[in-house]
Amino acid sequence: MTIDTGRAAQRYDAVRRKGRADSRASLPVGPGELRKASLFADVDEGTLSRLSADARIESLQSGETLFQQGAGVTDLSFVVSGYVKLMRVARSGAQTLIGIRSAGEMIDEAPTAANEIHTVSAESVGPTKVLTLPATRFAWQLKESPSLCVALMRHSKESVARLVDEIESLKSQNADQRLAHFLLAHCPAGEDRCRFRLPYDKRLIAARLGVKQETLSRAFAKLRAHGVRTETRNVHVESVSHLADQCVCLGARAGLAFKRRNAAKRHDAA
Repeated sequence: MTIDTGRAAQRYDAVRRKGRADSRASLPVGPGELRKASLFADVDEGTLSRLSADARIESLQSGETLFQQGAGVTDLSFVVSGYVKLMRVARSGAQTLIGIRSAGEMIDEAPTAANEIHTVSAESVGPTKVLTLPATRFAWQLKESPSLCVALMRHSKESVARLVDEIESLKSQNADQRLAHFLLAHCPAGEDRCRFRLPYDKRLIAARLGVKQETLSRAFAKLRAHGVRTETRNVHVESVSHLADQCVCLGARAGLAFKRRNAAKRHDAA
């Protein structure tokens, strides 16, 4: 999903955000904080101690830029709390949402050599805390620590698997199904009837699901028949199990409607 932005506005935003970034406060962290990131869950304690020597936790306001597309990689960053969106900017100025990172997730790919550059830009979504550590220290530890190498290989395989799932969703599911799966992923565990708050605004959800905002609004409206009610960012689900059962049916009905429309067009043409 692309979002058009003018170059003048981008330059203004960059200056404004840089001013905020320069005033960020950071706090040192220990190995325990690093282990909360999924990448480091099984890394040995000695490696974590060395990695945490220069690690810091930074607090970001909403809309702050963590790094820019094309800039050199100086740090490896992880979300502690909140959300960070990854954007790819075309020469025309159009932005495409690549992904949204949440607590425990690595924000960009880990550097394995010197002089690497960021292929995306990263920006905080709401108040966010991120953990950063020097890329050079990480690359050095990667050569010295077998457990860190195994962890990075595992993480890379999981990233590829997530990308495959996203591509499958975009190619095989309609907007109603994508929204239903998105809501199911955010329902509290163990509750069939639940309430929760959407993690970010609907404009960003639309971009995340690869649909237009008006298409997302129609999808929310259709889900009312299946016990899903929304009020701004607050969501109430009457039955999680029922919504899960309806995911396949939502696609089947859309396919049937598509076939009927095509049949009607052929009839009119005849």
